[in-house]
Amino acid sequence: MNNEELIEQIRAMRPWHHDIEVNQTLSTGKVFSPDGTLLPADNDKVSMISPRGRFESRANKLYPDGMAGKRFLDCACNAGAYCFYARELNAEMSYGFDVRKHWIDQAKFVQENRDGFPADRIEFQEMDLYDLPSQDLQPFDFTYFSGIFYHLPDPVTGLKIAADLTQDVLLLNTAAVPESENPLGMSMVYESVDLVMSGVHRLAWFPNGPEILVEILKWLGFKEMKLTKDVINHKNRRRLEIIAAREKGRLSELSGHDLT
Repeated sequence: MNNEELIEQIRAMRPWHHDIEVNQTLSTGKVFSPDGTLLPADNDKVSMISPRGRFESRANKLYPDGMAGKRFLDCACNAGAYCFYARELNAEMSYGFDVRKHWIDQAKFVQENRDGFPADRIEFQEMDLYDLPSQDLQPFDFTYFSGIFYHLPDPVTGLKIAADLTQDVLLLNTAAVPESENPLGMSMVYESVDLVMSGVHRLAWFPNGPEILVEILKWLGFKEMKLTKDVINHKNRRRLEIIAAREKGRLSELSGHDLT
């Protein structure tokens, strides 16, 4: 496709959550604005993010010599940005899945039309997290578990599925409901199953704070953890990011609050 055809197709496939470079002059976000941003009100209530910088910052500290020989897993991969960026860092392979066909269609579209960036050795699947064990996959070195924990009816089982496939580092990013009186608990909610940014099971759980996530990650065998993000958003919900490693000392180059 030429750029005009790509732009037409990208517009037809909206809403987009990931601003991803398709070629040297075009990205999925810059189709809609010069800086690749788009307000939710103009994007079917979906925020547009440009995740390259944050991913590369994390990955370069964890893998300063690149990701050659490393396998990358992205749970709830959306349009696949992190899988593409891992391959740019020379990952042996990237595997991304999402329960929603909308996002996987976008990921495969970018993969098929990406020019000037590696798009090989990447696999995308439309799949529920709970079906991941049936894929009989080999272990991964670096796992992203971002934006999925709080959409699950059984988040502990869901996180265990990802952790069981992770032999080095797991990044857990989730919304939380601050409950200072019960930091080791979770708050149940019912969510829409129709919105593309929601889960598909209706029943969902928000952790009340990082404390419960630390205990779950310890139970899953992770020996070192750092809190790398902790903010309160406009809905008075907390956004937490914890990076966990199988081995003590593995996260020494990573900035953040030590949780172990």
